[in-house]
Amino acid sequence: MAYVSAARSGALHVLAARWQGFAQWWLSGLKEVIPPAWLDWADGEAIPKVTIWHDDETVVCRLTSATGTVEARLPSAGFDVTTLATWLAAQGLSREEVIIGPVISRHLFFLRELAVPKAALGALAKILDQEVVRRTPFQLSDIWHAASVVPGGTNDIVAMCHWIIRKDRAEQALAELGLKSSEVDFLAAGEANGDATAVINFRPAGNEDPPWAARAVRLLAVTALVAALSGLSAFEWSQASVATTIETALAEARQGAQNGHDGIDPAGRLLAMKSEVSVLEVWDELSRILPDHTFLTESRMADGKMTLSGFSADAARLVRIIDQSPLFSGAALTAAITPDATEHKDRFSISFKIRGGRMTRPVAGAGSAPR
Repeated sequence: MAYVSAARSGALHVLAARWQGFAQWWLSGLKEVIPPAWLDWADGEAIPKVTIWHDDETVVCRLTSATGTVEARLPSAGFDVTTLATWLAAQGLSREEVIIGPVISRHLFFLRELAVPKAALGALAKILDQEVVRRTPFQLSDIWHAASVVPGGTNDIVAMCHWIIRKDRAEQALAELGLKSSEVDFLAAGEANGDATAVINFRPAGNEDPPWAARAVRLLAVTALVAALSGLSAFEWSQASVATTIETALAEARQGAQNGHDGIDPAGRLLAMKSEVSVLEVWDELSRILPDHTFLTESRMADGKMTLSGFSADAARLVRIIDQSPLFSGAALTAAITPDATEHKDRFSISFKIRGGRMTRPVAGAGSAPR
Protein backbone atom coordinates (compact mmCIF):
# COMPACT_ATOMS: atom_id res chain seq x y z
CA MET A 1 0.00 0.00 0.00
CA ALA A 2 2.85 2.37 0.78
CA TYR A 3 4.30 1.82 -2.68
CA VAL A 4 0.98 2.60 -4.32
CA SER A 5 0.62 5.81 -2.34
CA ALA A 6 4.15 6.87 -3.27
CA ALA A 7 3.48 6.14 -6.93
CA ARG A 8 0.28 8.16 -6.89
CA SER A 9 2.03 11.02 -5.13
CA GLY A 10 4.78 11.00 -7.75
CA ALA A 11 2.25 10.94 -10.58
CA LEU A 12 0.35 13.87 -9.07
CA HIS A 13 3.61 15.78 -8.67
CA VAL A 14 4.49 15.21 -12.35
CA LEU A 15 0.97 16.22 -13.41
CA ALA A 16 1.13 19.39 -11.32
CA ALA A 17 4.54 20.27 -12.79
CA ARG A 18 3.26 19.77 -16.34
CA TRP A 19 0.18 21.87 -15.63
CA GLN A 20 2.35 24.65 -14.20
CA GLY A 21 4.57 24.57 -17.30
CA PHE A 22 1.53 24.68 -19.58
CA ALA A 23 0.02 27.55 -17.57
CA GLN A 24 3.24 29.58 -17.84
CA TRP A 25 3.37 28.92 -21.61
CA TRP A 26 -0.25 30.00 -21.95
CA LEU A 27 0.38 33.14 -19.88
CA SER A 28 3.34 34.05 -22.07
CA GLY A 29 1.17 33.79 -25.17
CA LEU A 30 -1.60 35.79 -23.49
CA LYS A 31 0.81 38.59 -22.58
CA GLU A 32 1.95 38.76 -26.20
CA VAL A 33 -1.55 39.44 -27.52
CA ILE A 34 -2.65 41.87 -24.78
CA PRO A 35 -2.08 45.55 -25.74
CA PRO A 36 0.98 46.93 -23.88
CA ALA A 37 -1.04 49.70 -22.23
CA TRP A 38 -3.47 47.18 -20.77
CA LEU A 39 -0.61 44.93 -19.65
CA ASP A 40 1.15 47.79 -17.87
CA TRP A 41 -2.06 48.70 -16.09
CA ALA A 42 -2.70 45.09 -15.04
CA ASP A 43 0.89 44.52 -13.90
CA GLY A 44 0.66 47.65 -11.81
CA GLU A 45 -1.67 45.85 -9.43
CA ALA A 46 0.34 45.18 -6.27
CA ILE A 47 0.52 41.61 -4.99
CA PRO A 48 -1.08 41.48 -1.52
CA LYS A 49 1.54 40.92 1.18
CA VAL A 50 1.00 39.29 4.58
CA THR A 51 3.47 39.81 7.41
CA ILE A 52 3.22 37.77 10.61
CA TRP A 53 4.84 38.29 13.99
CA HIS A 54 4.43 37.50 17.69
CA ASP A 55 3.00 40.06 20.12
CA ASP A 56 2.55 38.71 23.66
CA GLU A 57 0.08 35.81 23.48
CA THR A 58 -1.18 36.60 20.00
CA VAL A 59 0.00 36.35 16.42
CA VAL A 60 -0.45 39.54 14.42
CA CYS A 61 -1.36 39.11 10.74
CA ARG A 62 -1.11 42.26 8.63
CA LEU A 63 -2.46 42.22 5.07
CA THR A 64 -1.24 45.02 2.83
CA SER A 65 -2.86 45.37 -0.59
CA ALA A 66 -3.87 48.01 -3.10
CA THR A 67 -7.11 48.61 -1.18
CA GLY A 68 -5.37 49.29 2.14
CA THR A 69 -4.14 47.49 5.26
CA VAL A 70 -6.03 44.96 7.35
CA GLU A 71 -4.66 43.68 10.65
CA ALA A 72 -5.86 40.89 12.89
CA ARG A 73 -4.69 39.41 16.18
CA LEU A 74 -5.17 35.67 16.41
CA PRO A 75 -4.41 33.38 19.38
CA SER A 76 -0.89 32.00 19.14
CA ALA A 77 -2.01 28.65 20.55
CA GLY A 78 -2.77 26.36 17.64
CA PHE A 79 -1.88 28.95 15.00
CA ASP A 80 -0.67 27.40 11.72
CA VAL A 81 -0.94 27.84 7.97
CA THR A 82 -4.52 26.48 8.03
CA THR A 83 -5.57 29.19 10.48
CA LEU A 84 -3.89 31.74 8.24
CA ALA A 85 -5.69 30.40 5.15
CA THR A 86 -9.03 30.64 6.96
CA TRP A 87 -8.35 34.28 7.84
CA LEU A 88 -7.31 35.02 4.25
CA ALA A 89 -10.51 33.42 2.97
CA ALA A 90 -12.48 35.78 5.20
CA GLN A 91 -10.68 38.63 3.39
CA GLY A 92 -11.67 37.19 0.01
CA LEU A 93 -8.19 35.88 -0.83
CA SER A 94 -6.54 32.50 -1.23
CA ARG A 95 -3.04 31.42 -0.27
CA GLU A 96 -1.93 31.53 -3.91
CA GLU A 97 -2.95 35.18 -4.28
CA VAL A 98 -0.67 36.56 -1.56
CA ILE A 99 2.95 36.41 -0.46
CA ILE A 100 3.58 35.57 3.18
CA GLY A 101 6.57 36.50 5.30
CA PRO A 102 7.24 36.13 9.03
CA VAL A 103 8.93 39.00 10.86
CA ILE A 104 12.09 37.73 12.58
CA SER A 105 14.04 39.65 15.18
CA ARG A 106 16.82 41.67 13.59
CA HIS A 107 19.45 40.37 16.02
CA LEU A 108 19.11 36.85 14.55
CA PHE A 109 20.61 38.10 11.26
CA PHE A 110 24.31 38.53 10.56
CA LEU A 111 24.78 41.79 8.60
CA ARG A 112 27.62 42.82 6.32
CA GLU A 113 28.12 45.91 4.21
CA LEU A 114 28.95 45.50 0.53
CA ALA A 115 29.88 47.82 -2.29
CA VAL A 116 28.98 46.25 -5.65
CA PRO A 117 29.75 47.84 -9.04
CA LYS A 118 26.61 48.43 -11.06
CA ALA A 119 28.15 46.54 -13.95
CA ALA A 120 28.36 43.42 -11.75
CA LEU A 121 24.75 43.43 -10.50
CA GLY A 122 23.84 40.75 -13.05
CA ALA A 123 26.12 38.34 -11.19
CA LEU A 124 25.03 39.44 -7.72
CA ALA A 125 23.99 35.94 -6.60
CA LYS A 126 27.43 34.50 -7.38
CA ILE A 127 29.15 37.46 -5.70
CA LEU A 128 27.11 36.92 -2.52
CA ASP A 129 27.94 33.20 -2.50
CA GLN A 130 31.64 33.98 -2.82
CA GLU A 131 31.40 36.53 0.01
CA VAL A 132 29.88 33.88 2.28
CA VAL A 133 32.50 31.26 1.41
CA ARG A 134 35.55 33.57 1.65
CA ARG A 135 34.61 36.13 4.28
CA THR A 136 32.28 34.39 6.75
CA PRO A 137 32.49 31.25 8.88
CA PHE A 138 29.18 29.93 7.40
CA GLN A 139 28.54 27.15 4.91
CA LEU A 140 26.10 27.92 2.10
CA SER A 141 24.08 24.80 2.94
CA ASP A 142 23.53 26.05 6.51
CA ILE A 143 22.20 29.54 5.80
CA TRP A 144 19.80 31.71 3.84
CA HIS A 145 21.15 35.01 2.59
CA ALA A 146 20.35 37.94 0.32
CA ALA A 147 21.30 41.59 -0.18
CA SER A 148 19.29 44.81 -0.12
CA VAL A 149 20.23 48.26 -1.39
CA VAL A 150 20.95 50.97 1.18
CA PRO A 151 21.66 54.71 0.74
CA GLY A 152 25.25 55.75 0.28
CA GLY A 153 26.19 54.54 -3.18
CA THR A 154 27.64 56.47 -6.09
CA ASN A 155 26.99 56.55 -9.81
CA ASP A 156 29.05 53.42 -10.39
CA ILE A 157 28.83 51.71 -7.01
CA VAL A 158 25.77 50.34 -5.23
CA ALA A 159 25.84 50.20 -1.43
CA MET A 160 24.21 47.02 -0.14
CA CYS A 161 23.51 45.21 3.11
CA HIS A 162 24.18 41.48 3.07
CA TRP A 163 21.61 39.66 5.27
CA ILE A 164 22.61 36.21 6.53
CA ILE A 165 20.65 33.96 8.86
CA ARG A 166 21.31 30.41 9.95
CA LYS A 167 18.61 28.00 8.84
CA ASP A 168 18.22 26.41 12.27
CA ARG A 169 17.59 29.78 13.91
CA ALA A 170 15.12 30.78 11.21
CA GLU A 171 13.30 27.44 11.42
CA GLN A 172 13.00 27.83 15.19
CA ALA A 173 11.55 31.32 14.80
CA LEU A 174 9.10 30.00 12.21
CA ALA A 175 8.12 27.10 14.45
CA GLU A 176 7.18 29.56 17.17
CA LEU A 177 4.69 31.01 14.69
CA GLY A 178 3.40 27.55 13.71
CA LEU A 179 4.95 27.81 10.23
CA LYS A 180 7.59 26.08 8.11
CA SER A 181 10.02 27.53 5.60
CA SER A 182 8.14 25.79 2.77
CA GLU A 183 4.97 27.69 3.75
CA VAL A 184 6.40 31.23 3.48
CA ASP A 185 7.64 33.36 0.58
CA PHE A 186 10.10 35.67 2.29
CA LEU A 187 11.73 36.54 5.62
CA ALA A 188 11.32 40.04 7.05
CA ALA A 189 13.50 41.74 9.65
CA GLY A 190 11.82 43.75 12.39
CA GLU A 191 12.85 47.42 12.55
CA ALA A 192 13.24 49.49 15.70
CA ASN A 193 10.20 51.62 14.80
CA GLY A 194 7.97 48.55 14.56
CA ASP A 195 8.09 48.26 10.76
CA ALA A 196 9.32 45.20 8.92
CA THR A 197 11.51 44.96 5.84
CA ALA A 198 11.57 41.96 3.51
CA VAL A 199 15.22 40.92 3.35
CA ILE A 200 15.35 37.33 2.04
CA ASN A 201 12.97 36.14 -0.70
CA PHE A 202 12.36 32.45 -1.17
CA ARG A 203 10.35 33.18 -4.32
CA PRO A 204 12.23 35.64 -6.55
CA ALA A 205 10.19 38.72 -7.29
CA GLY A 206 10.89 38.40 -10.99
CA ASN A 207 9.15 35.02 -11.05
CA GLU A 208 6.03 36.18 -9.25
CA ASP A 209 2.98 36.53 -11.41
CA PRO A 210 0.61 39.43 -10.70
CA PRO A 211 -2.83 38.62 -9.26
CA TRP A 212 -4.54 38.93 -12.64
CA ALA A 213 -2.27 36.14 -13.96
CA ALA A 214 -3.35 33.79 -11.17
CA ARG A 215 -7.01 34.55 -11.93
CA ALA A 216 -6.39 34.00 -15.64
CA VAL A 217 -4.81 30.59 -14.93
CA ARG A 218 -7.78 29.59 -12.77
CA LEU A 219 -10.13 30.71 -15.55
CA LEU A 220 -8.10 28.61 -18.00
CA ALA A 221 -8.40 25.58 -15.73
CA VAL A 222 -12.18 26.02 -15.36
CA THR A 223 -12.60 26.55 -19.12
CA ALA A 224 -10.52 23.46 -19.90
CA LEU A 225 -12.58 21.39 -17.45
CA VAL A 226 -15.88 22.66 -18.87
CA ALA A 227 -14.68 22.03 -22.44
CA ALA A 228 -13.58 18.50 -21.55
CA LEU A 229 -16.90 17.71 -19.85
CA SER A 230 -18.84 19.24 -22.77
CA GLY A 231 -16.81 17.18 -25.24
CA LEU A 232 -17.44 14.00 -23.28
CA SER A 233 -21.14 14.79 -23.06
CA ALA A 234 -21.36 15.48 -26.81
CA PHE A 235 -19.47 12.26 -27.55
CA GLU A 236 -21.74 10.22 -25.29
CA TRP A 237 -24.82 11.81 -26.88
CA SER A 238 -23.61 11.07 -30.41
CA GLN A 239 -22.69 7.51 -29.48
CA ALA A 240 -26.10 7.04 -27.87
CA SER A 241 -27.78 8.32 -31.06
CA VAL A 242 -25.75 5.93 -33.21
CA ALA A 243 -26.55 3.05 -30.88
CA THR A 244 -30.26 3.90 -31.01
CA THR A 245 -30.18 4.01 -34.82
CA ILE A 246 -28.42 0.65 -35.00
CA GLU A 247 -30.84 -0.93 -32.54
CA THR A 248 -33.80 0.38 -34.56
CA ALA A 249 -32.32 -0.97 -37.80
CA LEU A 250 -31.66 -4.36 -36.19
CA ALA A 251 -35.20 -4.52 -34.84
CA GLU A 252 -36.61 -3.73 -38.29
CA ALA A 253 -34.32 -6.35 -39.84
CA ARG A 254 -35.49 -8.98 -37.35
CA GLN A 255 -39.10 -8.05 -37.98
CA GLY A 256 -38.55 -8.24 -41.72
CA ALA A 257 -36.84 -11.61 -41.38
CA GLN A 258 -39.79 -12.96 -39.39
CA ASN A 259 -42.71 -11.52 -41.35
CA GLY A 260 -41.13 -10.89 -44.74
CA HIS A 261 -40.97 -7.53 -46.52
CA ASP A 262 -43.67 -6.09 -48.85
CA GLY A 263 -45.60 -9.34 -48.61
CA ILE A 264 -42.70 -11.54 -49.81
CA ASP A 265 -41.26 -14.20 -47.51
CA PRO A 266 -37.45 -14.22 -47.09
CA ALA A 267 -36.97 -17.36 -49.23
CA GLY A 268 -39.05 -15.92 -52.05
CA ARG A 269 -37.23 -12.60 -51.83
CA LEU A 270 -33.87 -14.40 -52.07
CA LEU A 271 -35.03 -16.30 -55.17
CA ALA A 272 -36.27 -13.05 -56.70
CA MET A 273 -32.89 -11.43 -56.10
CA LYS A 274 -31.14 -14.39 -57.71
CA SER A 275 -33.45 -14.22 -60.74
CA GLU A 276 -32.57 -10.62 -61.51
CA VAL A 277 -30.32 -10.20 -64.54
CA SER A 278 -27.09 -8.32 -63.94
CA VAL A 279 -25.65 -5.67 -66.25
CA LEU A 280 -22.66 -7.93 -66.86
CA GLU A 281 -24.95 -10.70 -68.13
CA VAL A 282 -26.71 -8.29 -70.49
CA TRP A 283 -23.47 -7.08 -72.04
CA ASP A 284 -22.11 -10.59 -72.30
CA GLU A 285 -25.22 -11.66 -74.25
CA LEU A 286 -25.06 -8.64 -76.56
CA SER A 287 -21.39 -9.37 -77.28
CA ARG A 288 -22.39 -12.92 -78.25
CA ILE A 289 -25.32 -12.19 -80.58
CA LEU A 290 -24.46 -8.91 -82.32
CA PRO A 291 -22.57 -9.27 -85.63
CA ASP A 292 -18.97 -8.12 -85.98
CA HIS A 293 -19.96 -5.36 -88.42
CA THR A 294 -22.12 -3.74 -85.73
CA PHE A 295 -20.96 -1.29 -83.12
CA LEU A 296 -22.82 0.83 -80.60
CA THR A 297 -22.65 4.56 -79.95
CA GLU A 298 -25.15 4.70 -77.07
CA SER A 299 -26.91 2.31 -74.69
CA ARG A 300 -29.47 2.88 -71.93
CA MET A 301 -31.00 0.46 -69.39
CA ALA A 302 -33.87 1.32 -67.06
CA ASP A 303 -36.81 -0.55 -65.52
CA GLY A 304 -36.05 -3.84 -67.36
CA LYS A 305 -35.78 -2.18 -70.79
CA MET A 306 -32.75 -1.40 -72.95
CA THR A 307 -32.22 0.97 -75.87
CA LEU A 308 -29.28 0.64 -78.25
CA SER A 309 -28.07 3.09 -80.91
CA GLY A 310 -25.23 2.58 -83.36
CA PHE A 311 -24.16 1.54 -86.86
CA SER A 312 -24.46 -1.81 -88.65
CA ALA A 313 -23.95 -3.17 -92.17
CA ASP A 314 -27.30 -5.00 -91.86
CA ALA A 315 -29.40 -3.05 -89.34
CA ALA A 316 -32.67 -4.64 -90.48
CA ARG A 317 -31.59 -8.09 -89.21
CA LEU A 318 -30.74 -6.82 -85.71
CA VAL A 319 -34.37 -6.87 -84.54
CA ARG A 320 -34.72 -10.58 -85.39
CA ILE A 321 -31.28 -11.42 -83.92
CA ILE A 322 -32.10 -9.75 -80.58
CA ASP A 323 -35.56 -11.36 -80.40
CA GLN A 324 -34.03 -14.81 -80.83
CA SER A 325 -31.96 -14.38 -77.64
CA PRO A 326 -33.42 -16.15 -74.57
CA LEU A 327 -32.48 -13.10 -72.50
CA PHE A 328 -34.29 -10.45 -74.59
CA SER A 329 -37.78 -9.97 -76.00
CA GLY A 330 -39.97 -7.37 -77.72
CA ALA A 331 -37.24 -5.89 -79.90
CA ALA A 332 -38.39 -3.02 -82.11
CA LEU A 333 -36.90 -0.09 -84.00
CA THR A 334 -37.46 3.22 -82.25
CA ALA A 335 -36.40 5.28 -85.29
CA ALA A 336 -36.06 4.77 -89.04
CA ILE A 337 -32.89 3.15 -90.34
CA THR A 338 -30.80 5.78 -92.17
CA PRO A 339 -27.62 5.28 -94.18
CA ASP A 340 -24.51 7.12 -92.99
CA ALA A 341 -22.09 8.32 -95.72
CA THR A 342 -19.18 8.66 -93.29
CA GLU A 343 -19.38 5.22 -91.72
CA HIS A 344 -20.77 3.55 -94.83
CA LYS A 345 -23.22 1.73 -92.58
CA ASP A 346 -26.85 2.06 -91.48
CA ARG A 347 -27.66 4.09 -88.40
CA PHE A 348 -30.19 2.34 -86.14
CA SER A 349 -31.94 2.65 -82.77
CA ILE A 350 -33.53 -0.44 -81.18
CA SER A 351 -35.45 -0.97 -77.94
CA PHE A 352 -36.13 -4.31 -76.24
CA LYS A 353 -37.02 -5.88 -72.89
CA ILE A 354 -34.78 -7.93 -70.64
CA ARG A 355 -36.44 -11.23 -69.70
CA GLY A 356 -36.65 -11.64 -65.90
CA GLY A 357 -34.68 -8.44 -65.43
CA ARG A 358 -35.64 -5.66 -63.03
CA MET A 359 -33.25 -2.71 -63.49
CA THR A 360 -33.82 -0.48 -60.49
CA ARG A 361 -31.25 2.17 -61.49
CA PRO A 362 -30.79 3.68 -64.98
CA VAL A 363 -27.50 2.73 -66.64
CA ALA A 364 -26.33 4.74 -69.63
CA GLY A 365 -23.28 4.39 -71.84
CA ALA A 366 -21.86 5.29 -75.22
CA GLY A 367 -18.91 4.28 -77.35
CA SER A 368 -17.58 0.95 -78.60
CA ALA A 369 -19.64 -2.01 -79.59
CA PRO A 370 -19.93 -5.11 -77.40
CA ARG A 371 -18.15 -7.16 -80.06
